[in-house]
Amino acid sequence: MAPSEVALRALYVLTFGTVLLLVLVPISALLYGSFRTTAPGQAGGEWTLANYANLASEGVVNTIWTTLWIGLVSAAVCIVVGTALALIIHRTDFRWPRIMTVLIGLAFYFPSFIVAMAWIIMGSPGGVVNAILRDALGIEWLEVDIYSAWGIVYVTVLHQVPFVYLTVRGPIIHMDATYEEAARAAGARPAQVMRRVTLPLLGYSLLSSFILVFVLSIEQFAVPALIGIPGQVTMLATQLYLLVRFTPVDYGLAAAVGLALSAITGAAICAQRLITKAGRLTTVTGKAGRVAPIPLGRWRPAANLFCFGFITLALLLPMVILLYTSVLRWFTANPFAGIYTWRNYVFMWDSASTWASFWNTLLVSGVGAALGVALGLLCSWFTLRVRPPGHRWLDFAVVLPFGVPGIVIGLGLLWSYAFLPLPLYGTLAVIVIAFVTRFLPYATETVGGQMVQIDRSLEEAAWVAGANRLRAARRILLPLVAPSVQGAYFLLFMAFFREISAAILLYAADTKVISIAIWSFFEQANWGQASALSVAATAVIFLVLLVIGWLVPAGRRF
Repeated sequence: MAPSEVALRALYVLTFGTVLLLVLVPISALLYGSFRTTAPGQAGGEWTLANYANLASEGVVNTIWTTLWIGLVSAAVCIVVGTALALIIHRTDFRWPRIMTVLIGLAFYFPSFIVAMAWIIMGSPGGVVNAILRDALGIEWLEVDIYSAWGIVYVTVLHQVPFVYLTVRGPIIHMDATYEEAARAAGARPAQVMRRVTLPLLGYSLLSSFILVFVLSIEQFAVPALIGIPGQVTMLATQLYLLVRFTPVDYGLAAAVGLALSAITGAAICAQRLITKAGRLTTVTGKAGRVAPIPLGRWRPAANLFCFGFITLALLLPMVILLYTSVLRWFTANPFAGIYTWRNYVFMWDSASTWASFWNTLLVSGVGAALGVALGLLCSWFTLRVRPPGHRWLDFAVVLPFGVPGIVIGLGLLWSYAFLPLPLYGTLAVIVIAFVTRFLPYATETVGGQMVQIDRSLEEAAWVAGANRLRAARRILLPLVAPSVQGAYFLLFMAFFREISAAILLYAADTKVISIAIWSFFEQANWGQASALSVAATAVIFLVLLVIGWLVPAGRRF
């Protein structure tokens, strides 16, 4: 066997083994823990089925139903609002499509826990909205309470609508105009064309987006934790957290709950992939130009109000509220009665722990994203180009984290490294492992999406010229997929920077990342410092986005 073949096999075994360790070890540990009566790392204990029997208890069943209906309602509203935004911006003569696309993109990267914090400050019983309704307008009967199931739905919709917009705008922009032009030629009005032609053509994309938003809604942790726990509204992710963090601690039931949540999300992801494969309808042919935009006419003010109103609620108003709260000595809903100060920012600047959380975040995001992209690139190469024996199992293992919520991965790693002889718990390394595991599918999907578009003849020509597979991949394939590798790195960097669910069970006092630091301040009711740190973190996120826009050419952005 040639040395190059030996190196190729060794690299494949190393890649496959790394993926198995990342994905299967925490899941296997979680499965083991769900049948045990002891906590991770504790000796003794017994095998039991009681943890799964407890899933049928009234409390857990109610939690499951609450999780499902919040997810379904949130997904339905997101589809309606996100699709409406995309149609208005890209199918009508809307005057500010580029500005609106940029603003929605910023809202997409706005961390969910920061959005939740802002709306808690506004919508809590003592918040800004109620102060205006009660004190300024005298409308006490209209007071709101964000601490409810509908509060979770509201904030979830604000955070997830940009995702729907970004997933459906591509099919809307590139849809063949022939279908709609034919309907217009037959005498159909614009509204009829939209209802009978455009939306049915988008059916599979909308259904796929609906399932993905449903998964994102039920697996999220920050929004239901910040809003639901004070309001006594429990979802599966928050129940898992409560079972581990507060007495009476029940790691076995938490493991069973985590597996139940993963079963729901995994089934939904499988359904989404089947729908995507079965529903491939040719709507992009390259033979026709874009359909003429629909004139808004008298509906233009309503369309403008709808688009900019959403951006105000999802992005601008939360930022204004956070800026306001960050400069208050003590929180007050009345801006005229507040005592303003820069002490929250001074404290943040002088705090060694805050700087440590920033550096921890940059280290985890920078190094972790590089490791995730490198592993994702290798996985895509082996599963799509080399296809050695067992590559389908590698592809399955890589995709598996899509259906596993972040907090479940964190709990699995807690179980794993609590009883394995590895000093990883409470270190930045275990947080990097958790983040890479959670977001590895994002890297493989981003890189693999471009890799499948590259003609194999380019590599075959290199083989004929005497190059082995590794050399051909390095000299031919890698330069061609470099834009997607770059895009995947920035995507993972941003995901790591915002992530909280996978780290909430794994951090120690000196390994806090910025999301955990903000969470800790808010848990302590220190809204001023939490807001100041949120403003700083958001500024960093938007700065990184500007850097991405400068570094990545316009035609190659992800």
